[in-house]
Amino acid sequence: MIHISSKAQSWSIDIILGVLIFTAAFFVLYSVLYSSSNTSAGSLNEQASLIIKQTAGGNSAVAVVNDNEVNISKFNELKNLSYEELKRMLRVEGDFCIYLEDEKGNLVLINNSYRGVGSPNLNLSGAPCSQK
Repeated sequence: MIHISSKAQSWSIDIILGVLIFTAAFFVLYSVLYSSSNTSAGSLNEQASLIIKQTAGGNSAVAVVNDNEVNISKFNELKNLSYEELKRMLRVEGDFCIYLEDEKGNLVLINNSYRGVGSPNLNLSGAPCSQK
């Protein structure tokens, strides 16, 4: 006759429960972290699209592009606005920098400067987006 100890059975059940709880906690943590990073990237994408539509749309107060041509005087008007005022006009929450690129992706020089319009905390090519 074989005698099985009840202590051995309870120890095995404790290990199995511990592994199951650890695994469940890992998957919950992973799903929470993964979903928040996707939401953040999606939100940034939406805000970037909103800024592009407003600056490229002819009816917007912050439009700098009309008929595929950049209106330099309107771009300079945006530079003269305070960052907080421009942020309010664009209705965005995050920091941003509006800059111009040519068809090859190179920054375009405007008024002898590569500076864009937006947050002074963001850098373009090693220089701040705008002056503080």
